[in-house]
Amino acid sequence: MRRERSDRGEVAVVLMMLVLITLLGAAMVVDGGRAMSARRHASNVAEAAARAAVSTATPVDPLDPVAARRAAFAYTTRSGIPATDVSVIVRADRVRVTIVERRSAIFLALSGQSQLTVRASGEARLVFSG
Repeated sequence: MRRERSDRGEVAVVLMMLVLITLLGAAMVVDGGRAMSARRHASNVAEAAARAAVSTATPVDPLDPVAARRAAFAYTTRSGIPATDVSVIVRADRVRVTIVERRSAIFLALSGQSQLTVRASGEARLVFSG
């Protein structure tokens, strides 16, 4: 006499795999979206801070590194970025601002990574049109 096979255990395994795949997908969507949003914000602030820094120069006065740095840090501070997360490099005709932005992770916190960290840069060049 042949016994029929029970598939109760197989259904549990399939359901556990489905739950795991769903959680991984949600983690990619939610935390990936948070990382993309943080990168876009950091990039926008870095570019605007670089433009603010080069705007301190005039056709008569060249780009002053101290004034340019001050303008870049003032802009990033008003945008909510701590000064410790900002790097400003001033050259003769351009300014490069790099920002590190941190956001809390939602699903990645389950794996022990509680924070997302992104870095973005913006650069502005000094140009006077005649």
